[in-house]
Amino acid sequence: MSNSVIKNKTVSTRVTEDISEKAKNNLAKQGLTVSEYIRLSLIKAANNEVCLVSFLDSPEAKKAKNEAETGQVSTIGSSNDFDAWIDKIDTD
Repeated sequence: MSNSVIKNKTVSTRVTEDISEKAKNNLAKQGLTVSEYIRLSLIKAANNEVCLVSFLDSPEAKKAKNEAETGQVSTIGSSNDFDAWIDKIDTD
């Protein structure tokens, strides 16, 4: 008879401190830790019990798409500014 070995896998993600604190506080109100919530979410995903939401269908996304298509946009920086911002995030 073979013994099954339980292996633990650590999953990590990066979010802002503000998001982390809000999530922790909201989950605590429901008696969950962030780790428990992520574990439960991964179990649902593994069992194909996840209903994905398309954020592109949200009212905000539809409004932004309409604004872009009708030229109601303004430039707030260059692609170099964006690259520098991404580089800063990666090093923080």
